[in-house]
Amino acid sequence: MDLVKELAKALLPELEQQRGRAYGFKHDTPAGGPITAGYTHGPGGLLSFPGADPDVFNAAVGTHSLLGQLPTKATLYTNPTYWVLTGVQDITGSEKDGVCDDAPVAGLMKACLQTSVFGRYERATAELELNRLGAQTDRADPMDLRLIGTPLGNTAGGVFGAGPGNPETPADLLTNEVARKFWERNVAFHRLLSRQLWIGNPANNAGAGGYKEITGMDRLITTGVVDAETGQACAAADSYISNFSYGRIDQSADAIVAAVTDVYYQLTDRAIRSGVMPVRWIIAMRPQLFYELTAVWPCSYLTYRCQVSGNEQVNIDARDQVRFRDEMRAGKYLLIDGERVEVIIDEGIAELNGNESGSFPPGCFATDIYFIPMSVVGGRSVTFLEYFQYQNPSIQTALSGMVLGRIEGAFLTWPRQNNQCISWQSKVEPRLVLRTPWLAGRLQNVVYCPTQHNRDSFPDEPYWVNGGRTNRVGQGPSFYASWQS
Repeated sequence: MDLVKELAKALLPELEQQRGRAYGFKHDTPAGGPITAGYTHGPGGLLSFPGADPDVFNAAVGTHSLLGQLPTKATLYTNPTYWVLTGVQDITGSEKDGVCDDAPVAGLMKACLQTSVFGRYERATAELELNRLGAQTDRADPMDLRLIGTPLGNTAGGVFGAGPGNPETPADLLTNEVARKFWERNVAFHRLLSRQLWIGNPANNAGAGGYKEITGMDRLITTGVVDAETGQACAAADSYISNFSYGRIDQSADAIVAAVTDVYYQLTDRAIRSGVMPVRWIIAMRPQLFYELTAVWPCSYLTYRCQVSGNEQVNIDARDQVRFRDEMRAGKYLLIDGERVEVIIDEGIAELNGNESGSFPPGCFATDIYFIPMSVVGGRSVTFLEYFQYQNPSIQTALSGMVLGRIEGAFLTWPRQNNQCISWQSKVEPRLVLRTPWLAGRLQNVVYCPTQHNRDSFPDEPYWVNGGRTNRVGQGPSFYASWQS
């Protein structure tokens, strides 16, 4: 066991900085067969070709996501409940006739109980052979490689703080086999959570509990809200949902300005009348939709509902429109009723293309625009992520008492070992909370028709591209030797 611990320290030097956190290996079912791919250097290593220029340029596109913008916090509560005050009933009784008659009785206050659930997501690294780590084919195996660019982007502060959800590129990505495997795992987590934030649905949970989804924005920003205990309808907590009915923004510029303005007006009115202003809203949409929307917004916004009759004309300076458009794109906002409303671009939002639907032409795409309240009066966060707090006394006791795993921010990571073959598996249990769903809105089925769809960030999407290979052909040089004669 001492030898195993020493190997763990050599593979995971950062564990020594995790005071009170244990590390070790779990024996698993043998995978079988040699591990022939997934190494960077040594025989068959992906980047071991001799004499290659040390500058490695990145062509992998990053993922824009709301994940890095959401506040996060740890919790031990698996089934939290939240009250929403939904109204006060009408009076009972009739107005007085005589001066000594009883007055009508004031109605009773009503409230709705809400809840949210944890998801459960896991990802593992590819398997490595311990005695293969650090191998170099020969002196020509290049160890001076420099990465130019950032594969798959960085997130602002990472997902749930530092941990596997953060795909930030490690400095030794091209030289350290273990650092590369952890980064590949992190990318997988980030891709998964970026989309689950929007489409997560607990109805998709595995029957045995091994896989659970969070309640994504599509199900939080909705109508039909019910009491968590009784199932009774709570219409006062419903979000504001509007449908653009697959209208094309390039052919219905005035209509899209009117529709977006209506959603924002409705939500602002609700906030004012419920006494929670000021509210910080963000508008979330796919990046290419924002680009196309800002192209048509200036002219329609400046002439929206202008009443023109006879020979009257409305003159708009083209330079003003171009400046208006460019300022919104650079500042990532839409101007609505004179307010600059922040826009977050996110590729995790679901998109339908015209080839999959008969509701709009091929070459066009349909998606939703989300209006999300981030904070209300006093800066109180109302949309945030929670994660199960693995850093608690019970788990810490278990980790310190046995060689089990370690805690990485919101993630629990443990090794899986079969003899000298090793991989790591990580788990996170997040929860998305929207405390004020009636201040959230969604404009559904907005169609835009770009000249060409940009590259996707997710491998299962039609506009994702890669290329190349995962290892060099063969397992290293084949030399003549005395034992072969």
